[in-house]
Amino acid sequence: MDISLSSDFDNFIKEQMATGLYSSVNDIVREAMNLLKLRKSIPQERIDAFNAELKKGEDDILAGRYSDGDDFF
Repeated sequence: MDISLSSDFDNFIKEQMATGLYSSVNDIVREAMNLLKLRKSIPQERIDAFNAELKKGEDDILAGRYSDGDDFF
């Protein structure tokens, strides 16, 4: 398979290779495909519910409805 990537992706792949965590470009593409596969396996309703809970938490923090960890324990 032959693919073409933008220079941004090409640079990102080079950066990832430089970390030493990947031994080949194929390893990086394989991980990207596995993450995409995982992402596509999660129903949109579940993602929406998660984002709604995050929004509630953000709203609570902005409204001052939170406890400091040290105070809590």
